[in-house]
Amino acid sequence: MLRRTGLRFHTSRCMRALRPRAAGAMPLLHATIGTVLNHGSSQQRGKTTLSDLIQESSWRTMGLIVGLAFITSGAGYVGYVTFFGASTIYPKEERKLLREAGMAYCCAPENQDLPKAIECYTKALSNLDKLGEEDPTHARNAFHITGLVARIAEVYTEMGNLDKAIEMYMDFLQRILDEGTMNDPKQLVGELLDKDLTTNRQHNIRLTLGCANKLAEVYEMRSARSKRRIAVLPSAAKSSSADTEAANRWYQWCLQLVTLTYLKDYNASLVEQGKPTVREPPFDPDTLPKCFSTEEVASLFYNAATFFTRNGQPYLGAPLLMRALDLLRHGADGKEENVCRSSIILSHLANAAVESGNLSAAEKWAIEGLRLAKKFRENADCLSSFVALAYDLGVVYEAAGMQDSARVQYRHANVVARAAGDSEAERLTTAALDRISAASLSDSKK
Repeated sequence: MLRRTGLRFHTSRCMRALRPRAAGAMPLLHATIGTVLNHGSSQQRGKTTLSDLIQESSWRTMGLIVGLAFITSGAGYVGYVTFFGASTIYPKEERKLLREAGMAYCCAPENQDLPKAIECYTKALSNLDKLGEEDPTHARNAFHITGLVARIAEVYTEMGNLDKAIEMYMDFLQRILDEGTMNDPKQLVGELLDKDLTTNRQHNIRLTLGCANKLAEVYEMRSARSKRRIAVLPSAAKSSSADTEAANRWYQWCLQLVTLTYLKDYNASLVEQGKPTVREPPFDPDTLPKCFSTEEVASLFYNAATFFTRNGQPYLGAPLLMRALDLLRHGADGKEENVCRSSIILSHLANAAVESGNLSAAEKWAIEGLRLAKKFRENADCLSSFVALAYDLGVVYEAAGMQDSARVQYRHANVVARAAGDSEAERLTTAALDRISAASLSDSKK
């Protein structure tokens, strides 16, 4: 199955040079995308709520479902979008170290010196932690300190040193949470909604959500790395399983914190209006608690959904994708970013339906996704999702015996994949076209 694209929730923490796209990719898309198919779509939901699924699920070892892309995101890291604190808050010596680290890290990839950045960042952190023992301004859980810890974890991740990245993300969490809240996020729900609690404490809790999400992603990355080694080192299977369980644990932690906080806040507003409470909130951006943003929650749901689906828990993955789609309102606002993100989510839903053999649902999601993907023909996310969606729709038509319709979709996917420089997608769509041609030739000889 085609590789799915990943959502790009851009939260850059320093200026980077943009990598060029494949030459000639975008103009060709205009000639490729045809008329939008005007089929309606509707979401299908079970009686069990998302909160029930999250709380009742337990870890199971499952096979990998091909086709869902692992992604990383900046969910919950809005506090670190530009930097991790006003420079004036740092002592002179630490400002110098941070400036040197920034010059080594916040530049074009080809000019980066990641070991130098780590050296300067870690020395600055060590100095600040020593100062914090006597000066509460630099306490271990101060914003400008935890932000520095997050930056170090980020650099280690980029270096590929996932062991150290996990160590730093755990350090981050331990600076803000106690053992009880590390194990049970329910205890934080009241604090997030307590209007009398200090803003600093609530902000720190919100940042732990982003950190826990990143920690889950890094565990998932390390698990994937171990899986690639299993053929050579069978002992790597144990490490992969442990990391997958750890990723599951932290995704569940994040999801429980978000869904329970949202439910409590939403029901409180219903009580104030004299209305009955509900078991699940509407997942509408207008009703999200003020402590969360639509981008944070949609990104978390997407990340967790791809993880669960990859690891044999599609009963969790599909509902999360649909809730993320609800939060983005299916791209109804017409904004390029939300339209293309929605098309990406729909490509995952279509793929999941194909994998489960639910071809009617796959057709519905694919048609809705293609309608959105065609709106912004020069957007890389819309382009990638178009290829995946057209391919899935081709699979649906081929399975239904509609060879001509399948050929049209495969051809669209093939041309756009070639224009985008996606060799793997081009190979798969070419194989599909050859298969259709061979079947047609065989039928003509009968």
